[in-house]
Amino acid sequence: MSTCNIYTGTVSLTPDSIQEVKALLQAADLFQIGNLQRACEEWLLRFLTTANCVSLYFLAGTHNCGRLTRAAKWMLGGNFTEVSEGEEFLSLGVEQLVELVSDDSLEVRAESDVFEAAMRWLEHTGADGLVADQVLKHVRYYLIDPQYLQEKVRAHSLVKDCPETLKLCEAAVQVRGWDDDVDGNAAYAESLGLTTDLRFGMKGCNTILFLGGDPHKDFPDRSVCIAYNPHAKTQYRLPLPYSASNACAVVTEDQKLYVGGGNVEDANAIGHCKPCRLFFVYDAVHNVWLEKASMRDIRTNFAMASVGKSVYAMGGKNFLVGYIAAVERYDPDTNVWHAARPLPYAISGHTAVTVGDCIYVLGGYARRVVTTSTIRYQPATDTWTELAPMSIARMKAGVAALDGKIYAVGAWQGQVTMEMYDPEKEKWEPGVVLPYNVVSGVGLVALDGRLYLCGAGEGGMRDVYFFSPTDLPWPFGQWCLNEREVVRFENFACTTGRLHLEGLECIADRPLQSRAAARLHSAIAGHHFFQTK
Repeated sequence: MSTCNIYTGTVSLTPDSIQEVKALLQAADLFQIGNLQRACEEWLLRFLTTANCVSLYFLAGTHNCGRLTRAAKWMLGGNFTEVSEGEEFLSLGVEQLVELVSDDSLEVRAESDVFEAAMRWLEHTGADGLVADQVLKHVRYYLIDPQYLQEKVRAHSLVKDCPETLKLCEAAVQVRGWDDDVDGNAAYAESLGLTTDLRFGMKGCNTILFLGGDPHKDFPDRSVCIAYNPHAKTQYRLPLPYSASNACAVVTEDQKLYVGGGNVEDANAIGHCKPCRLFFVYDAVHNVWLEKASMRDIRTNFAMASVGKSVYAMGGKNFLVGYIAAVERYDPDTNVWHAARPLPYAISGHTAVTVGDCIYVLGGYARRVVTTSTIRYQPATDTWTELAPMSIARMKAGVAALDGKIYAVGAWQGQVTMEMYDPEKEKWEPGVVLPYNVVSGVGLVALDGRLYLCGAGEGGMRDVYFFSPTDLPWPFGQWCLNEREVVRFENFACTTGRLHLEGLECIADRPLQSRAAARLHSAIAGHHFFQTK
């Protein structure tokens, strides 16, 4: 790393090792060189990964780097099991480990993950019973599955050498026994010294996420992010990382919400907007968005999908070459985008969905027509395969996967049926009648064993319906009204994810329904479900 005139000149932050920037940040804080410290913090934010987030979390806290502290804590807490297997975690001091094990904000779904992480550290360090007791007493045994508590925790030889920990385990067994009800005995558990507070990751709620707005309005009204709980019928507003139209959103296997691309405001561009390559991830712990590495290509009207923790951006349009076929993959562990095999042809307005380890891309505008195409991408071999086409051409279709099947709705000129693709049979099957005539831009998502049909109906329909597949052969089943006037905008993307709703702004009102929608509601009044053909 080269430095020049440290107080009044510049410093080039292009090291081969991240350790040099860490040392420079510490020196900048010591000598109170604020600009240099902020530059180091910005640099470290760009190179934050699961492999270095533990050391950066404690470094940032020591030197009052607020943004880096929050980002590192989110990375650590959101990938706790993976991080706890890494070298940095296993090299922690006991006080640092206790701080992490005691943290409410860990995004774990099961307290057994915390116990196992602590045991990995104890076994790696060869700690004695005194140190083990100091660490293990911070695990929340009341939250552990009763069977696991009996068979794995209480019976562990190291736990038997920890008197305070063993006392907590015995109390948890006494309170819970073999009972899975965590809430029922909380007061009694607390009287015995047990911690009953849930970790952050245990408080999540399955939601439908709407990202969109009105393309005819000025920025920032072109973009809104809403989380909708279809069971409680409540809506919550999320902050947005940037104002855009036609951006894409995807939730990965580890429940990370990403937003990228779309058209952003530019006063000098045609239509006062232009495509971008921005890419952000949502930090639910702090209710903020963290900027990640920008995509390699500028994109709008494209598709995003995920396999495992990786995100794929496919096709779309940009102002440089028009329609594009380029595909790229985001690796969250390294914060780097990698080029993947391009689509067979340039395409825009298509939709993507994941089934197993494959991504299916449907419809879109390609070769000067709206297509019926279905193509499959296999990340393991980096190959594309053309499959049986859909029965009708679709653009910006609603597509969802449920129980290994793909469902598609919405057509360029309206449609009243939904069709299903079976990857095993490699064919499309027509069938279920929709509750209303849907057009391009309709939302279709799978959540808790149901399909949800969202908005984009002729006449300004903003309702949400759900479909529950039955044990009867396709296409038997029925659509049921979930709630009226939910979708607040006409141009949107939707996905599903597990979201922590505490602290978010709850939206009590509903948008006024249009006259056309009111007439349509009157026409179907009293019919809260629609049978199939």
